[in-house]
Amino acid sequence: MKRIIPLLIFLLPVLSCNKAEPAPDGKDMAFVSIRAFETKSQIGTNTLPAWSEGDRISIVGDLSDTPAEFVLRSGAGYSSASFEGVKPEGNMFMAYYPSSARCDGITWRGLLSTRIRHAMPSQFIGSLPLWGRGKDITSMEVSAVCGILRLDLKGSGKLDHIILEAGRPISGEYLVSLADGIFAIINGSHIIWVDAPETELMPLKATPFYFILPPAQYEDLKITVVPAEGAAKEYILPDETEIEAGVFTRISSDDLEEND
Repeated sequence: MKRIIPLLIFLLPVLSCNKAEPAPDGKDMAFVSIRAFETKSQIGTNTLPAWSEGDRISIVGDLSDTPAEFVLRSGAGYSSASFEGVKPEGNMFMAYYPSSARCDGITWRGLLSTRIRHAMPSQFIGSLPLWGRGKDITSMEVSAVCGILRLDLKGSGKLDHIILEAGRPISGEYLVSLADGIFAIINGSHIIWVDAPETELMPLKATPFYFILPPAQYEDLKITVVPAEGAAKEYILPDETEIEAGVFTRISSDDLEEND
């Protein structure tokens, strides 16, 4: 049975934005408190740390094309964390994550890997693109511009890899508009390959696999399960599988149709 679980990550009103010693270029430093709502418990025992050690988020002001990077100072592993950076100039502000994405002041670009390793969400959630826009830097919020598909597989024996395939690009280089947060794959692949040499499927207990996907209604998703030994099997996912930005969509083995 398909389950849809909301995934909402917000940049709430800034609790403090205080002036510190001037930055080397003469601009003021800003200390920003960022909080993510705790929806992570809704995906079972696999938690999603809101922020991790070394996290950075970038904010662009409409009076400057140069992003200002805010670095996590405290709160790793919690939904609330403190970030520090140079306050950008502007009357409208756009925030994006991960900050390693390239930004030209109009769009920002990042990469959803075509080949990944089987992992729990806490190990890849740093790749989930987040975006937010607001007039007041002290009252911004960010949310996911992609969705996450959780595919619960049952079976028997060790895997080599699985492949998720669609009729449209689902991985590769992406672009997001800073103005409205619209996401698009611009140079991508129709597959996501998941290496899983240490994963063993069980007949009674499902093993979850997670995929960050562009928001869309998919009518042609299929999964190929390649065991360590034996023949591969191909399964078709339900027609009209909808992936929404900021939402977990869960599909179980019972929803799959084997493609003979």
